[in-house]
Amino acid sequence: MKEQYEASITKLYHTIEKGLAYTNYRAGFGSDNVKVLMAEMQHYASQGYDTEAYFYKTALCVLHRYIEKNRLYKHVDVKLNEAVAKLPGFPNDEGGILEFRPADVEQMRSMDYQDFAKSRHSIRHFSEIPVELEKVKDAIKLAQLTPSACNRQGWRTRIIADKSVLENVLKNQNGNRGFGQEIDKLLLVTADLRYFNSDREVFQAYIDGGMYAMSLINSLHYECIGTIPLSGSLTEKQDANVRSILRLDDAEVITLFIGIGNYPEKCQTTKSIRHEPVIEII
Repeated sequence: MKEQYEASITKLYHTIEKGLAYTNYRAGFGSDNVKVLMAEMQHYASQGYDTEAYFYKTALCVLHRYIEKNRLYKHVDVKLNEAVAKLPGFPNDEGGILEFRPADVEQMRSMDYQDFAKSRHSIRHFSEIPVELEKVKDAIKLAQLTPSACNRQGWRTRIIADKSVLENVLKNQNGNRGFGQEIDKLLLVTADLRYFNSDREVFQAYIDGGMYAMSLINSLHYECIGTIPLSGSLTEKQDANVRSILRLDDAEVITLFIGIGNYPEKCQTTKSIRHEPVIEII
């Protein structure tokens, strides 16, 4: 189905974008993902689907940015270049890397909500200056204003500041390769199933926990702390390892990890352009 192709192609080109944003970029890195993306795009086009679709054109753009960056590093893959040139359709200019200047506290406090939301970016490189714990605690207190089912507030936040513990936890999370070593502190958001009725609120912990996690990310941004949300979708073994390391109660479900740090002097991230929202009025 077209929707499945869109999701798969978007995920793959975003993975390549992340690699392009690494400050320790290695030429040719991610070539396996590039090949899978190209195969997926070829299958998509062969089914007669629209190669003018925004996500498809963005994927083409990312492939061209990948070739350009490798060329800067004196790495030229002739076969890859020819294969990309043969893909149907034309690229837009929406994929790749975005360079930005983070706002300071004074700017942040004076922003309206639209500017505030647009100024937040997920970053994967951080300053060596540690984040002040008091600022993190202030962000957590602010995020506590998140609405929840019957105001039960069944979430919990752990601040992992010990580097050895942080490293062991990140070994069990799939999305931090290439930059995890730069994360200053790691937050873990969990939700407690004991706060919910087991017969009809089986998903409420994830709903409330997810809402709180987004509020926390925005609250950290308000404190001018850089963030990178990291998936809490773990394998059974990874989940068991994390629970053992952090001594989580069996009733807690893992919602999300959030890597944090102070912004580096030079900030860049993936463009990650959002498509138009799907709105249905009934």
